[in-house]
Amino acid sequence: MCMTKSELEKKVEEIRKYKAMVEEASNIQKALEQEVISYMKENDLTEEFTDSAKITYKPQSRTSLDKEKLIEKIGDLTEYEKVTSYNVLRIK
Repeated sequence: MCMTKSELEKKVEEIRKYKAMVEEASNIQKALEQEVISYMKENDLTEEFTDSAKITYKPQSRTSLDKEKLIEKIGDLTEYEKVTSYNVLRIK
């Protein structure tokens, strides 16, 4: 597919339009999620059912490695690193 600079510019503008829409939708989603969280907290619930959804709001934990402490104990970690390469499209 060969396109002209003018067509490319139109594509970039369309991408920007959709990115703005995504950001707006994300902000709306976050606000709605905060309202659901408020409902769960006000009613002291960790689980709720509606006609179309099962809603849970519970504590969760995640374990990760402290890279700096590991470097202090082991030293150089490059032997254990895995590098993945991929292409990235950036439009400014």
